[in-house]
Amino acid sequence: MFDHVKAQTRIAQEEIFGPVVSVIRVKGFEEAMEVANGVQFGLSSSIFTGDPAKLFRFVDHIETGIVHVNSGTPGGEAQMPFGGIEGHGPRPARAGRSNT
Repeated sequence: MFDHVKAQTRIAQEEIFGPVVSVIRVKGFEEAMEVANGVQFGLSSSIFTGDPAKLFRFVDHIETGIVHVNSGTPGGEAQMPFGGIEGHGPRPARAGRSNT
């Protein structure tokens, strides 16, 4: 566990395969959204909240391929191909199918 990580550091920006967590401390919701959308990959995200207004703002503005609500991201959707949103973009739709 790495605490007080800065959002632009390598450990916060790159995907690490292993039991590693980086804690980026923010002052509020807006800064959290900025940090979350400031990564290259944008594969999945999660929000834990009881506030419907924040939930819908998060879902509308987060730049990830998969969004979890009040649940963690590990172990979800392993059966579904996805490529994220940001630097890699969503996977192209197959003939006759859309990504929406």
